[in-house]
Amino acid sequence: MVIQTLNRLKSTGRLKNCEIVILHRGAENNRKIIRGEEVAEVKRSYFLFSEQGKEIFIPNHRVVEIRLDKKAIWKRSHEK
Repeated sequence: MVIQTLNRLKSTGRLKNCEIVILHRGAENNRKIIRGEEVAEVKRSYFLFSEQGKEIFIPNHRVVEIRLDKKAIWKRSHEK
């Protein structure tokens, strides 16, 4: 569902308005927020985003939540 949600946002031009919360060990609360405008490419089992001129690979299983205009539209079922 992660990729389907990101692709739907991309196809409707709303990807830039979303935030993707990922599991990121060592960050505050082990979470990192990626702005939709940073997403470079959406693939079948991962997405790429640009950070400081580098493309970073994020596999689907690290996505915890997707927010659109600050409202959660997708959330991993085992997350609180």
